[in-house]
Amino acid sequence: MTTLADLKPVTIQRVRDIAEKVGVPMTTQYDWCFKGDGGPYLVNIWHDNMDEDGDEIFFIDTASDWAQENVDTAAPVQLNRADAVSALMLEAFYRKKPIHVAILDGVRRKKGLRETSEAHQRELDPVLWYPHHRNEDRRIVVVRGKPQPAEFDGYAEDQAYEKKRNASPAPAVPAKKVIATATAIYERDSAVVRAAKLRAADGCCELCGKKGFVTASGAYYLEAHHVIPLNCGGADDERNVVAICADDHRQAHFGEDRHELRDSMIWDVLAKKYPHDEEFFDGLDEKSHQIVQNETTLRRLEENKVET
Repeated sequence: MTTLADLKPVTIQRVRDIAEKVGVPMTTQYDWCFKGDGGPYLVNIWHDNMDEDGDEIFFIDTASDWAQENVDTAAPVQLNRADAVSALMLEAFYRKKPIHVAILDGVRRKKGLRETSEAHQRELDPVLWYPHHRNEDRRIVVVRGKPQPAEFDGYAEDQAYEKKRNASPAPAVPAKKVIATATAIYERDSAVVRAAKLRAADGCCELCGKKGFVTASGAYYLEAHHVIPLNCGGADDERNVVAICADDHRQAHFGEDRHELRDSMIWDVLAKKYPHDEEFFDGLDEKSHQIVQNETTLRRLEENKVET
């Protein structure tokens, strides 16, 4: 029986070689996850973030928690990478798709208030991992070699949980008419995210126009994306949020043309929907240029490292 200790990497496989073997495009070797068009999925996970219980080896997706805890100190590109991991996990969870895992070992430390890491060993696990269920804290538990049960429906389970959590006594006055929408809108969505998704009520991505993938409940899955991230000074405002398909969301974070896509989302999508708010979009445009400058500086620092 394989134990967690057996999975500790002892060699260093290059990121590009792992991505090529899995069959996913590599954006930059420093990204934390990679995916193709609807899969396959590949994530980098530190060995010391894994655990075992009996014959099960697993890890818990806490990427979004990390982003929230480090929102004031992490570089914007790091926060984007954490958000991308969480988005990938959720997509695979709803689609009941396996994940390829590259296991890392090395050094992680804090420099001032910022966390830094350096992988000394990296190996692709030949066994697939599965976003299997949520734990009591509602985090996705990813289990090695154990698919979800055939009857499992992660999306339906999430919806049922949120409805139960938000349940309240029946109102004394007639309830408002429910707005029918083909786009999956979750009970946990904020008012801003709901507004963005209602703009795309037909299930079509606001960027490319294609419909999102169909969930088990029959709704189209679109993801809300803050065009200017909150940690970069973006407003939590529907004029700064687009409802886009999972593939475009990935491109918005990691695509070679992500800066051009961001400008397109500002001027070709949002500004046209709110034509009287030009001053607001001028502000977004200025922040977009600042992001380019900041990423260029960080990229130059990363490029000075030796590829491993």
